[in-house]
Amino acid sequence: MDWKTASSYYETRLTEALNIQRRALDLINLIPTEIPTKLQEILIQEAQPTRRQLERLKKREFRIAVVGLEKAGKSTFINAWLECDLLPAKGGRCTFTTTQIYSVQNESEQKLEVQAKTEQEFSKLIQDLETAKAQEDLNTIRTNQITLQQVRTDGNRTFPFTRLEDIREPLKKYVADEKYAHAVLEARLYTNKLAQAEGIVFYDVPGLDSGLAKHVDEAQEMLSDCDAVILVQRDPNLKEKEQEIIKFTEQGDQNVTVADKLFVFLSRIDSLGSAEALKTHIQEASQDWLKRAKLPSQRIVYGSAGAYLLLNNLAAEQTKLEIGDATIIQSHLQRLTGITDKEHLIQNGTGIPEIKDKIFNYINTERVAILKKRCEASIEKIVSTSEEIYRLVSKNYPENPEEAKLVAENNRRVLFAEWWNQKWLTIKADLQKYYGDSVAHKSLDNLTTNSLVPIEKFRERYLQIVDHEIAKLRQETLNKKDTIFLANSFPNFDATKANYLWRDDLYVDISKLLSKIAHELALELKNEALNLVEYMTKLLWGSSQVKARLIENSEDYFLAKLENSLSVLFLRFARPVAEALIRGPVNSPTRNQIIKDLGVDVEIVDNYYIGKELAYSVLKRYVKYGADLLYHPEIRQQVLGVTGVVAQIAMDVASELIPAQQAVVFEVENDINAFAEYLRYAIFDAAGFESYYRQELQNLVDSFREKEGTWTGVALNEWLQGNPLLLAEIPNNLKSQTSNLEVSDKLRQLSIALKSNHSLSQ
Repeated sequence: MDWKTASSYYETRLTEALNIQRRALDLINLIPTEIPTKLQEILIQEAQPTRRQLERLKKREFRIAVVGLEKAGKSTFINAWLECDLLPAKGGRCTFTTTQIYSVQNESEQKLEVQAKTEQEFSKLIQDLETAKAQEDLNTIRTNQITLQQVRTDGNRTFPFTRLEDIREPLKKYVADEKYAHAVLEARLYTNKLAQAEGIVFYDVPGLDSGLAKHVDEAQEMLSDCDAVILVQRDPNLKEKEQEIIKFTEQGDQNVTVADKLFVFLSRIDSLGSAEALKTHIQEASQDWLKRAKLPSQRIVYGSAGAYLLLNNLAAEQTKLEIGDATIIQSHLQRLTGITDKEHLIQNGTGIPEIKDKIFNYINTERVAILKKRCEASIEKIVSTSEEIYRLVSKNYPENPEEAKLVAENNRRVLFAEWWNQKWLTIKADLQKYYGDSVAHKSLDNLTTNSLVPIEKFRERYLQIVDHEIAKLRQETLNKKDTIFLANSFPNFDATKANYLWRDDLYVDISKLLSKIAHELALELKNEALNLVEYMTKLLWGSSQVKARLIENSEDYFLAKLENSLSVLFLRFARPVAEALIRGPVNSPTRNQIIKDLGVDVEIVDNYYIGKELAYSVLKRYVKYGADLLYHPEIRQQVLGVTGVVAQIAMDVASELIPAQQAVVFEVENDINAFAEYLRYAIFDAAGFESYYRQELQNLVDSFREKEGTWTGVALNEWLQGNPLLLAEIPNNLKSQTSNLEVSDKLRQLSIALKSNHSLSQ
């Protein structure tokens, strides 16, 4: 296979390999956790050199980098190769930027292209020089600001030519003249003198030891993106910067060795003193390269590019000044090499014809093999890695979209069910902890003087409601007093009748009061229940189904149910107390009969009384004696066995009331006070409000826990509907409903690409 055919063939193969690499990475990106990281790293690492090789093949370029330290003689070497003293090679730095030399077939195609730096690139150069503390270069740039600015303003320029000598001055100006060269990015020389083969490109890279990061970067980039390397070496043992050539070459092209692509030109042998010194020079260099890069001695050529120019009468005046007299150089080379014939000396003593023959032989015979070695290695790595990725993925994902959809859906539902099973345990645990801490009781760590456990808050709210409603009752009762008293004062005030009528009206108001208290307590319990439901809803990602399933019909219905239950409990104990205290006056037949009829119901209240006043400790006793148990010393002593009286509460008795009226008011108000006392210190516990409170909230918790099947359906619906709160919790493989289909599609594309590559390689 010749180079042209090989280039076309491997352009197709590399393009297909990169297509495979891209499709394999697309697949990995969908399921990154299922593919070993090492496989992805191989694909990424191999892509860069493969792309560089592909670009060279597309351009049909065979790139040869000419590298070395400053003043090693790279430019002189290239001049000798071109047989024209073209590139500047004087003392001091003479190459400020990379010069690219392209081989063209026709003389009419010859030209010099100069690409100027942009303002941004020029600023970057200044920064690099400042970092390297290259003060001399910085001073030079400041001195030549005008000409450097003019180069950037003129932009890119082209100089057609017929003979290389015709562009010597512009090339020298833009490549080596410090007044202009600092503003030049690169120079491209197109000539038919480089090689007979099409697409050969020489890169004359600035010295690796220039001290500028830009030059090191250029050398590294070039060595990573070339097909062959010619190192122009002056000393037999590699300097530190020359050793970087090996490193850069290996890093950029790991599929071929340094020995596969490197040629060494031991330059300026005419500076050695004797034939023995030359022999030692060559041996040391050969041994050093064999040790460092296993480079065979056939790849090392010694000689003098300057002598080649001189002996062929090609040297310009500057080169003659640099190297010396041609006769002396010829004589010295003859002593070093033992070759006496001048023509033979030019051919075999200067090294230029020999290195050219080796390079041309490499181009004509070896480069196809090296190209094959490099490309096949890249293709094999990419393809084999991609095949392994395909094998791993195809275990779990089909290529067929419909089958993939079914498998994906079934698999996702199973995985979700497994996840939900564990999640339900967590939800139940969280709910129990919340109920224990925030409903049943609070942890001691969170309890402060300003906070109460929920049941205590419920009791506190009950007392607030009782106080508020009793205060209203007192006010309304006293407001009705005058009307009732006046209606029963003709011709004289009838205390007994007024007392009964007032109490009848009061009993109606107390019935309303009890209903009001039950309603307010129901609201309080409803709010606490809704707080609990809200937490349960939060556990299920805010689903509206939670409240609807736990509180049937509506909040109003739920409230009415609570109110009815609380009323039943409340009236069971509050109504007998109201009957005993309010229906009839003290010592009246009505009152005595009520007590007799109520029987043990009245006594039950006594078991729950937690107040401090002994007068109220036995309800029947208080009903019998009334306020006398509070304010009559003898009766208190006789009945209760205590001395002293309770400080009398100020009564709203107008001064104009007659004593009989005052007595009625005093008795009724004290009965109201007694009723309030029992509401505050007995009825709450007697009615079992605390147990009912806990029971209702616990019923909610139990109802929630018993509806596992319901919540399983709710969770599934929320997942399928894409609830963002749920999606934030579930594993990544359950988040996207289309990911598995995408995987199958990418898997199919990779399969097609692999099959196509297999066909190409046959």
